[in-house]
Amino acid sequence: MFLTHVTLKRSLALAMLCMACILLISGCSIPWRRHKISVASANVPKPTTVQLLDAVQKNFRTVNSFHVVLQVQNPGPISGDKIQIHSADGDVLMPDKVKAQASVVLSGQSVTVNLISADNNEYITDPITGQWRIIKGALDLRTLTNPNTGLISLISKLQNISSPASDIVNDVPCWRINGKLDAKNLAFFTGGGVPAGTMLQTNACIGKLDSLPYQVIITGQAAVGDTAQTAYDFALSQYNENISIAAPAL
Repeated sequence: MFLTHVTLKRSLALAMLCMACILLISGCSIPWRRHKISVASANVPKPTTVQLLDAVQKNFRTVNSFHVVLQVQNPGPISGDKIQIHSADGDVLMPDKVKAQASVVLSGQSVTVNLISADNNEYITDPITGQWRIIKGALDLRTLTNPNTGLISLISKLQNISSPASDIVNDVPCWRINGKLDAKNLAFFTGGGVPAGTMLQTNACIGKLDSLPYQVIITGQAAVGDTAQTAYDFALSQYNENISIAAPAL
């Protein structure tokens, strides 16, 4: 859900995709609410890179909900008739429900919109009136959250992955890895349009005790309008907590 410089309808849909994009893998730096994990209890053997990535894909299949926060750093320029996302904060209920609030720039003005995906429909608040409306056919989150075909499957496409290094993020012991991802692998939700061979730097931290992602930072030109310095910083937390997401009253 990397978005910049696309039509309004597509941008709003991509704002929803952004909440699922963090399924790729994760790293560490934005504060969030969660249960703390003792640093002392994380004295676990260092896995190989293959073992770590296999564990992420296996353990994510047990997740039924999580919280996600997005911050976009160094967004590129935007034309007057396009929309650009700067931040988002929301919950994901597997396999296909999302509720989030996003800060976007629309027609040069910073506005806040609310987003819900539920009951096979996508809803968004009008930035002027605040009223809910349906976006028909904008996206199908099931194609993104499916561990076999969605964003988590992109792990297998990472290149030049570093060996895991011990780290701590907001009291969560994690293994930090770095790698690169060809932007073409994200074209199915970014819309593509970037030069062939564009590589995105991926920095991630994966929990030592649960092998779940706690943040991912993807830097580079993922979509038209991005620059080499544009970074999408996703933080995950509150795994498997009891949340409820329902369609809004129209």
